[in-house]
Amino acid sequence: MTSPWGNEDTQELIDILGRYNVKATFFVVGDWVDKYPESVKALHDAGHEVMNHSNTHAHMSKLSREEIIADVEACSDKIEAVTGVRPTLIRPPYGEYNDTVISAIRSIGMEPIQWDVDVSPTASRA
Repeated sequence: MTSPWGNEDTQELIDILGRYNVKATFFVVGDWVDKYPESVKALHDAGHEVMNHSNTHAHMSKLSREEIIADVEACSDKIEAVTGVRPTLIRPPYGEYNDTVISAIRSIGMEPIQWDVDVSPTASRA
């Protein structure tokens, strides 16, 4: 069974997106960058954005401002070292955020993003 934190499907995703000329943004954890720098580089080289999903996947709403900044910067440093591009976006782990998380992230010139997925059967009906 494939691990959701592995890189087994990375090249297949790159190939599928390339087949349809689709560019995507991938949010990666610093620990994943450490384990799979070749996959991070492959994503970047294929024209996809590689953005920040924290360094250790911590619950940011439980961290101090200084801890948030250190965690985010550590991941950005790793991504930049592999791709040559510094991330400008972060998707906080677990979708958790509060005023401290948002202000800490924005203080270092990044923007936090959130996501929404509606998988109900009526979601596709207009």
